[in-house]
Amino acid sequence: MNKVGFIFILLSMLMTNPTKVFCQDTIQPKVNLSLNAECFSKGLENKYNENYNVAIDYFEKALGAFPEDHASMYELSALYATTGLSEKGFDMIKKAVELDSNNKWYKIRLADFYKQKLDYDSFIKIYDELLAADPNNLEYLEVYIDALLHLERYEQVTEKLDVYEENIGVNEYISLQKIEIYNYIGKKDKILHEIEKLSNAYPYETRYLSMLAEAYMQSKREKDAYQIYLKIKQLNPEDPYINISLLEYYKNQGELDKAFEEFILSIKNKNLDYNTKSQIYEFWFSDKSNDDDAAKEAKEAGEAFIETHPDRELGYYVVGTVYFNDEIYDKAQKYYLDAIARDSSSFISWYQLVFTEVELNEVDSLYKHTSTAMRFYPEQPIFYMFNGLSLIDMKRYEEAIKVLEKGRFMSADKKLTSSFDTYIADVYHELGDKKKMYEYYDRVLKNDPENVYVLNNYAYFLSLDNERLEDALKMSAITIEKDPKNVTYLDTYAWVLYKLGRYKEAKKWMEKVFSYDKNPQGVNYEHYGDILYQLGDVKKAVQNWKKAKKLGDTSELIDQKIKDEKLYE
Repeated sequence: MNKVGFIFILLSMLMTNPTKVFCQDTIQPKVNLSLNAECFSKGLENKYNENYNVAIDYFEKALGAFPEDHASMYELSALYATTGLSEKGFDMIKKAVELDSNNKWYKIRLADFYKQKLDYDSFIKIYDELLAADPNNLEYLEVYIDALLHLERYEQVTEKLDVYEENIGVNEYISLQKIEIYNYIGKKDKILHEIEKLSNAYPYETRYLSMLAEAYMQSKREKDAYQIYLKIKQLNPEDPYINISLLEYYKNQGELDKAFEEFILSIKNKNLDYNTKSQIYEFWFSDKSNDDDAAKEAKEAGEAFIETHPDRELGYYVVGTVYFNDEIYDKAQKYYLDAIARDSSSFISWYQLVFTEVELNEVDSLYKHTSTAMRFYPEQPIFYMFNGLSLIDMKRYEEAIKVLEKGRFMSADKKLTSSFDTYIADVYHELGDKKKMYEYYDRVLKNDPENVYVLNNYAYFLSLDNERLEDALKMSAITIEKDPKNVTYLDTYAWVLYKLGRYKEAKKWMEKVFSYDKNPQGVNYEHYGDILYQLGDVKKAVQNWKKAKKLGDTSELIDQKIKDEKLYE
């Protein structure tokens, strides 16, 4: 083909499909600005339409048409990163910056790549150049400060924050950042300066005043803090935390009346959340166990809770406990029931209610409420214990054993387990099952070998059965060693001696009962009469039997003893 023919064919191709030829890497000059512009434009169009791979293809062709096209390099750097070719993007933006080192957008993108690589030193070098050209650019300052923080260059951070602040004025965000840094590097004086600056800039913002007062307190400038507290209270009497602050101040100064006044005001402050008030209540009474005014203060605090939070449990519980401690059990019961009506899941209110009803000896209420408490707290053995005791009082012995056994199984405390075993033994005594009774008494003594209640009962029942009398005497001896003036224990000890035939010793110990107890029971006189009879003093024996009959609580044989003037056993 001759030269003229070749040119004709090329012109024909240009006329029929010009775009295809422009973007083809056929025979092209080294720099083709027209082709570069065309492909760059199509690259932008596809980028905006999110056709990233097509966009890359066009920008690469634009760069092929003009190898020093830093604009295409800039676009490609982002597209490569977007499609997972981060290193390729990094290389591309570096070339763009080399070609146009004054373009801030190229530098910003290169800095972003360094940041992604956690190369904060290189990132900062670029922003040093950017800030040199535009020192008050807030966007530059913000990212620059962030990088300095990553490098822990705290002094430089505060310097840049100062520049930032000069441009926008005193600002909470900036001040708090500086305060955090100063606190970290131990510059307490600068912390106070920052807070003073912030509160001076916003003199009616009580949050900043509160921060300032706290800073004064930490710097031992209590009087300055106090003046700030008074200012806050004047500006906003309903500030949620001002009463707490003044409470702590007055308490530290020993002005307890004023502190208590602020304590009550904090409870009544409707802007202070309920949980914080509960914590303040615990704080106030944490060291008040031996304080004569504690009950009065607790009642006032409880009533303040009821007034401000009538739908919450705490106030009713507090007032109920004041009445409980004063042994006004009927009022205590009412308030505990009110507490539970507000919060049926309150363990402590159920717990106190149960003990109150034990004191009131309200068996039906005790049974009803412990049954309910057991549903809320099925793994709390204490409710099973009192439910079992109420069943014992109702003489529902078989049910009582089942409940007590269940509670015993849940108990992880040796003393509590011993209490369960004691009550179960007592139930078996009522049922006349002596074998089971002794079995449970043995369980108690295994866990609690000096349990005087069980030792006394065990010894006494053994003496009645004339069994293991020497063991019974040892058990009884422990009880009077532990409680030498307890007339019940003395009577048992005397009675075991009597059963052993040691009548003179029995008489001596029984007489101790009468020396300690000015109102002896019928059983004491009957036992004493039996001892005197065995010692041959029939006349005095009958006299004591008659006293026993008059008082009651005697054996079924008392009438026959008196009538025949003879001992029957």
